[in-house]
Amino acid sequence: MYTHYAELRAGDQGIPAALLSQGLVPTAPFSPSTAFTVRTLELYRNVHLRSPSLALQPYIKALCDLQGIPYRRTYSDAFNNAYDLYLRITEEVEDLVLRALNRAERTWRLKNVCPACTYVLDGEAPLRFRMLVTMDGGNSLKRLARREIGKEVGEDLGPMRGVKDERAVSQRYYLTRREVDKWAKETAPMGDPLATSEAAAFEEIEGESSNPCASRWHNMSSEATAKMWGIFDETGIFLCLCRHGFVISVADMVQSGEQSKYPLATVNTLLETFGSQIGCGYDIGCKFSSTIARSPLAASAQKLQFTSLVGAFHGHAHNRLCQLSNLAAYVPGLGLEDLEGCERMFSKSNLLAPSTRYASPFHRQQKIDQFFKHTDEYETMSNLSKFIVDNYKQGLEILEGQDELARLMQENKIASVDVFSAWLEEERTYLTGLTHEPVKETMEMDYYQHLVDYEASQAKLASVRATFLQHNPADVQPPGPGKRRLSPETQMRHAIEEDKKNLAAVIDLETKLGIEKRWVKGSVKWTAAAEMVSRRRYQRCLDQLESLIVSRMFELTKMNMSKTGYKLRTHISKSLQSRSQAIRNALERYNFAATALKPPRQKLTWDQVVEYAFLADFDLLRDSRDDVRSRPWSQPIPRAIMHQYFKILRAREEIQRLDIEIRRVVTFIHDERAFLRRAEVAQSPPPQPLASTDIEAGASSSESTHTSPMPNLAHHIRHYANRRTLFFDIHLQRFAKLQEAVPSIAPALIPGTPVDKCLRPVALEAQPASGVAGATSCDEGKRCEAASRDEEDSDDDDPEGEEEMVESHTIELALATQD
Repeated sequence: MYTHYAELRAGDQGIPAALLSQGLVPTAPFSPSTAFTVRTLELYRNVHLRSPSLALQPYIKALCDLQGIPYRRTYSDAFNNAYDLYLRITEEVEDLVLRALNRAERTWRLKNVCPACTYVLDGEAPLRFRMLVTMDGGNSLKRLARREIGKEVGEDLGPMRGVKDERAVSQRYYLTRREVDKWAKETAPMGDPLATSEAAAFEEIEGESSNPCASRWHNMSSEATAKMWGIFDETGIFLCLCRHGFVISVADMVQSGEQSKYPLATVNTLLETFGSQIGCGYDIGCKFSSTIARSPLAASAQKLQFTSLVGAFHGHAHNRLCQLSNLAAYVPGLGLEDLEGCERMFSKSNLLAPSTRYASPFHRQQKIDQFFKHTDEYETMSNLSKFIVDNYKQGLEILEGQDELARLMQENKIASVDVFSAWLEEERTYLTGLTHEPVKETMEMDYYQHLVDYEASQAKLASVRATFLQHNPADVQPPGPGKRRLSPETQMRHAIEEDKKNLAAVIDLETKLGIEKRWVKGSVKWTAAAEMVSRRRYQRCLDQLESLIVSRMFELTKMNMSKTGYKLRTHISKSLQSRSQAIRNALERYNFAATALKPPRQKLTWDQVVEYAFLADFDLLRDSRDDVRSRPWSQPIPRAIMHQYFKILRAREEIQRLDIEIRRVVTFIHDERAFLRRAEVAQSPPPQPLASTDIEAGASSSESTHTSPMPNLAHHIRHYANRRTLFFDIHLQRFAKLQEAVPSIAPALIPGTPVDKCLRPVALEAQPASGVAGATSCDEGKRCEAASRDEEDSDDDDPEGEEEMVESHTIELALATQD
């Protein structure tokens, strides 16, 4: 902390402007007495974005420790004001730069969110999915609602406390609440198609016959967690990423769980921005496909071939019949993509939770927006080529197993790879047959059960009749106080009515089934029906056990284990074992039902149950009218061979997609460098014509012309270009190293021609303040200048500008105070 006497110079528009011109950010709008250096604020911004758990107050305390002064709360408040002003200034400067480059609209950011996904080139091979994205809701970034004191949770909590802050962050990442709420049925206006016949699109779909998981898997229920949501205003975020990890959109989940309006609003943005053939991963993607089919997006999604998929990790917790349609290994065109990028992003953004829990709505969104923007620019962009190269190597390693696959097929007498697809269809047919019992069998089991009930009612009637005939009304003792005893006459009447009811049910089913001779105990029909009833009881016990174990695992993964890696299955197993008495009870009931079958089915231990939960093999335990235990696809070795084949098939698709993505990234690097170089030149002052005296003066005059300062806008465009191209050389080096190992990718390293010329505007106009005429645009059909031109022009960089850039990156920990 030190005292600084700021000079108020001619032309300064007030004290704050004078301080800003000298590198100090004031903490008050009119007569500030305290200011912070730009370097101090920039240091906190970068450190906070790299370590999101670092809040503002610990940083100020650390500065006080360095300066040897006691901490005061007023320092944090003053720093907060200065930091808000500093971020606002940087955002406005960046907005000026983006407007000068014709990139200020959110549509441009979306269409250029990822060069590997969106920079489509001429002559590319067609892909099943033009773009792969993933979306999911995360509940870590909650914000406590500041309500009136004295209210109980779950009641009407009253009005919000505190000063209302109506500021809003830029909408380049965020979907507004209005964009999201229009997909909520309760807010749809009358006459709107959302309000009438199609309102059912927003209801949870239960028992959808065409979807085996529609009634089984759900995200966190708003009703079940209503008390928890009551203390929060924003309950989390709904995030959408491309397959490489770039953020496409963010939406706040407001006072609710993961409702259908959030993914519907996200899908609407995807369809409007990227068009057709989008594959979207979602942890309940199987059920969400039914939601889309009954929503106003149905026609658009079908026309544009939108596909809802399930991520690889969550997919293994789903029903096997669902996996045959949605599991990543079986979806053509998906490659090696796991569609679980949101889980990895949440593991990073969870560190931001402590600094957003008690923030204002504006500051919470500001922190989230800054975090995702920084992650895109410095994390995801730097790892883009690493992602591609690592996936390429993984695909090549998998393809090395083709010879092993051929050997295993020969040893197990598998003639052709076509049989694997046939096995999947056979398994699908088998599992589909288990979802519904044949009508005749169901009626026969009901008939058997009514016969058992009729036999029991006959025995009860005989016992009651014998008691009735032997009783003496004079011997009947009156019931005790508060008790009521039925008389023998009443018991006799009830037994007769129950017997008649069971007999009527038996006669009704005999008529429907055409049974002329009633089954008797011990007959073939009686025994067969008894076995079918035991099998039904066994299957129901198995359904209950599967539902409990997998649902609990899903709950732990979603709510309590957001930072857990995918391989910590042992930890999940121990948590289940220690916390789930219901699962143990279901396991006991299953084992009892399994031993009652003829022949008895295998018993399950705890370890086997947990393993089945991860491998989704419960369906193979089911008993059916056809014994499938001898079929190849139910045997461990042929099944493993089948999985290896589909993995190799997906690896080939991944290599094909990566060849396209490498060429897109190389072309993007080439074009972006050339475009930003032209943008900087367009905003730079043109060389001044030299007078005859200047020509005679020689080099001194020439040097003074070339070292003239660059206009502010050109300077900031250069900084924007530095950030934008920071990792380009690293990408090219990684691709070159990959080419050494895989010479066949050489064609992918040759830049191509973008299909959409509007992806990147090439016509630039200088700002009126600079007085420079607009740069000429590229001719239609021609590519941008070669990279060698950029290298030649780089020698003309301004030395003074370089010193200014270096100086701007130095760090100074200081608090400035003005008397």
